[in-house]
Amino acid sequence: MDLTINIIYDDRNSDDYQRLLGEFIKQTVTPKHKFWNCIINKDSVVSSINASHKMIVNWAKDNKMPFVVIAEQDLEFTCDRSWQYFLEQMPKDFDVYLGCSYIKNQIPNSEVVDNMICGFHLYIVAEKFYDAFLSVPDNQHIDTAVGDLKGNFVFCKPFVALQRAGFSANNKTIVNYNSVLNKEDLYKV
Repeated sequence: MDLTINIIYDDRNSDDYQRLLGEFIKQTVTPKHKFWNCIINKDSVVSSINASHKMIVNWAKDNKMPFVVIAEQDLEFTCDRSWQYFLEQMPKDFDVYLGCSYIKNQIPNSEVVDNMICGFHLYIVAEKFYDAFLSVPDNQHIDTAVGDLKGNFVFCKPFVALQRAGFSANNKTIVNYNSVLNKEDLYKV
C-alpha cells in the first residue's frame, strides 16, 4: 500500500518547499512524499490547477494503484498527529477521502455539508473513481466539479488538514478559508 503524499508544487513559490518538509517532520509518523511540478497554463489558473491534479490521478491510473494521496503545496496540518489520524480514519470504501472541506450550511455552527467538496489540499482518490475524476472538464474548478459528480465522498472529521492562509493564484488575492471553520471542526491532540 503506497501512502506517499503526492504534492502539487509550483517552484515560483519556493518558500513552500522547506515549510512543507517541516510540516512532514513534525508529524508523529513522517509521511513519504513526492513533489510534482505543477502544470502551468498561462491563460488559465483554473485549467492549470485542474491539469495538475489530473496529472497525478492519471499517473496512478496508469500504474494501477488502488488509490493515490494528493496534496497542494499550501497544505498545513492541524497538529503533530494529523497524518496518522487521517490514515487511521480512512474508510474501507470511498471514492474520495478528504482531510477537510470549506463548504458549510448557512446555519451558524453547522456541520460541513456531506458530498460538497471545496478544497483539495489533502485527499485520496480510489482507483474505482479515477475515470470519473479524469472526466471533469479541463476549464472547471477541479474540487467543486468533482463534488458535482456525486460520488462517495468521505471527510475525515474532525479535519486534519487546512489550506494555509495567504496569496491565492486562483483568486489573485490573500485568502483565509479557515475562517469559516470552528475550533471543534479541527483535529487537535
